[in-house]
Amino acid sequence: MEFTVDQIAQLLDGTVEGDGSQMINNLEKIQEGKPGSIGFLANLKYEKHLYSTHCSAIIVSKDFVPQKSYTTTLVKVTDPYSAFSKLLESYAELTKPNPLGVEEPSFFGNDSTIGEGFYRGAFSYIGKNCTIGDNVKIYPQVYIGDNVTIGNNCVFHPGVKIYSETKIGSYCEIHGGTIIGGDGFGFTPQADGTYNNVPQLGNVVLEDHISIGSNSTIDCATMGSTLIKRG
Repeated sequence: MEFTVDQIAQLLDGTVEGDGSQMINNLEKIQEGKPGSIGFLANLKYEKHLYSTHCSAIIVSKDFVPQKSYTTTLVKVTDPYSAFSKLLESYAELTKPNPLGVEEPSFFGNDSTIGEGFYRGAFSYIGKNCTIGDNVKIYPQVYIGDNVTIGNNCVFHPGVKIYSETKIGSYCEIHGGTIIGGDGFGFTPQADGTYNNVPQLGNVVLEDHISIGSNSTIDCATMGSTLIKRG
């Protein structure tokens, strides 16, 4: 996927100093860049790399004044780091996979519903009475228990486990190996020195725009909800 430097500058509300017609097909660190790539300079301790970089373009502050000659094209913006982050987001959106449909074998429980634009990977399991919104991607070996509610535009990466009664909002992404809704730590000491397990009767509620990293655990509450507020 290629864009001109001029097109990228327009996306970032920046101005171009140099050849705006050059084609950009990758994003790189300023010190590791290759022709056809774009990097950024936000911290001036890396300025020395500007004068030797092979990047075709570098995003810099609009106030940046080079101290030596350089060969790359500059895209001047208000905040280079924020601009490069925006570019990363746009690039990720354009290049991320968009699988659709159902891979077999998989299980879909009675009285559960799922919206449009969904994907259910092989060996995924969805329990009974679940309500799942539009554009939800459920990758292989994901387990979703009974009575789970999931909003729109969520992604569940391979191996995620969502226990029963969990409620998840929209625009959430749960990375591989994460477990949500397991028992919390609840034990009562007994007179004989042993411990009794305290039943955990609550659930987990994730609001909108939440990202959970790989191999995380979010346990349910003893009563009520373990609540993760909107991101």
